Amino acid sequence: MTRRNLQGLACKADKSATTTLHPQGAGRGCKADKSATTTLRAAIVGAGIAGAHCAGQLATAGWHVEVFDKARGAGGRLSTRRLGHGWATLGSPFISAQRDPFRSVLRDWARKGWLEPVRGDVLQGRATVSWAQAQMQNHYRPTIEPSQLVRQLLGDAHLHSQARVAAIQPRAIVLEDGRMFDDYDCVICSIPAPQAVPLLAELPLLFERLAEVRYRPIWSFLMRWDGGPAANVIKFDDELLNVAVRQTSAGPGLWAVHSTHEFAEGYLGVSTEEASTRAASALLGLLGLPWPVDVEAAHLWRYALPENPVGGYWLSDRESRVALIGDGIAGAGVERAWESGLRLAQALVQSSEELAA
Repeated sequence: MTRRNLQGLACKADKSATTTLHPQGAGRGCKADKSATTTLRAAIVGAGIAGAHCAGQLATAGWHVEVFDKARGAGGRLSTRRLGHGWATLGSPFISAQRDPFRSVLRDWARKGWLEPVRGDVLQGRATVSWAQAQMQNHYRPTIEPSQLVRQLLGDAHLHSQARVAAIQPRAIVLEDGRMFDDYDCVICSIPAPQAVPLLAELPLLFERLAEVRYRPIWSFLMRWDGGPAANVIKFDDELLNVAVRQTSAGPGLWAVHSTHEFAEGYLGVSTEEASTRAASALLGLLGLPWPVDVEAAHLWRYALPENPVGGYWLSDRESRVALIGDGIAGAGVERAWESGLRLAQALVQSSEELAA
């Protein structure tokens, strides 16, 4: 495919962003006489950590930012499952950092009591073989609802919850109910690539690039049991189940159990009940439990791991002023998503005068 309309522009704050593209130039609904003092406007599709962080950074810089998400609130894979006696998470079991600035952010969140480092009480193995102590460096578990971490990143951005986007157009979005929101200086899409592609039919350059991204799934379960090894995190040496993380805010004995990709691919088209029964049976054998396991909730993360992300921090179509961020671009993990939102926001803020022209 031709890429003559896609031009690389390095983020001035970080030369590593050279594989991304900066949205600029006139588009649909553009006003020819915008002054430099005009408040710039952005629409962001998706209120996961990438979209929320980008939104909050732009809002702090004085932009008017509207975020549209089909869920009832912010969070994405850091969303919270409310239970009658507390909360738990079926999403990302940990938040980890390999480098600054995100490593410093996590340490700050830990000082505020929002996270706690994973230290000790981590076992790896299986009951029929042996258990061994394992280490997890720079990994944290939320001590508040994970969705609250994402909501605080939104800052002064306005969230439209339960707002399903049907199409992304140059400088505009269309909701499933037919409403159009337009005249934005930039439209940003931060949802998984397979969900974003159907929205990009009018933007063939972005459509073609994103359509190439493939994901691997994961099943996640909330299970409650008695007994088992004394640990807060259990990493399984198994082809079906990957890790179990104790949930401390919803009563004793509750764990979030995450499958392997192979398990999820084998049980991709089955009912929740069938996947839950198979996972509970596998867990009984791995832990050597004499009593049944209760499965209280389950969720299939169909787009859990991008296998072939585009690369860089963001991708955009210069003429339409539409940009893409998130794991389909930057790669897997909360840290990469957070960085993706940050880098695009920095580039947009640095180009504010050009965008307002």
